[in-house]
Amino acid sequence: MFSRIFPLLVTGALVTGCATDPGPKPDDQLAATEAALLSATNAGGEDTEPSMIIGAREKLNTAENLIADERYEEARRLLEQAEVDARLAEARADTQKVREELGDVRTSIDSLRRNLENQN
Repeated sequence: MFSRIFPLLVTGALVTGCATDPGPKPDDQLAATEAALLSATNAGGEDTEPSMIIGAREKLNTAENLIADERYEEARRLLEQAEVDARLAEARADTQKVREELGDVRTSIDSLRRNLENQN
């Protein structure tokens, strides 16, 4: 009887041990997410995509709480999502700036054309 129960106990202990291993602490991902949020903020992401920045910060805060609870895998997933959100907000802010600059260039071109036409 013991020979049948022992393998089950060993298997159960292994499964339990693997299930409770929190994995590595996501320090690198935390730093990358914080850097992405800072970069997005500096690029004007709070003005062009405020809800995206707020969402990324909320995910970062939740992930920090998960890290404190040693729920590293869940924290890593949230941090990855927050980093992507921040990078998207930064890209959209950069795109908005380029569109504005393009509008300024077009206005200058139109003005130059009018001046040339008036001279002829």
